[in-house]
Amino acid sequence: MLQGDGLPQGVDPGKASVARMYDAMLGGEHNFAIDREAVAAFTAIDPQVRTLARANRAFLGRAVRFLAEAGVRQFIDLGSGIPTQGNVHEVAQAAAPGARVVYVDNDPVAVAHSE
Repeated sequence: MLQGDGLPQGVDPGKASVARMYDAMLGGEHNFAIDREAVAAFTAIDPQVRTLARANRAFLGRAVRFLAEAGVRQFIDLGSGIPTQGNVHEVAQAAAPGARVVYVDNDPVAVAHSE
């Protein structure tokens, strides 16, 4: 359900969101200025924040691929975030076309982009 401003219900564009910050760190487009400002603040403390986010995403892909090749056919992605490239279903189904994935997140923007 959308609010009057076209944003998903419960989204406050004046408050940073972890899901949107992660999207910003990965170079995505589904984030607001407040999210990019929060990422900049984190980066000032630890310049490797963006590198760590990309490393985390790469590990996710390797782990899912390994499991799918080992015979796992059902995956659950808790705190899945905003869809980007290399999503669990894409990686799993590339290795095992019958693989099934359930995504779970409580961020309204992540949920809206996943529907």
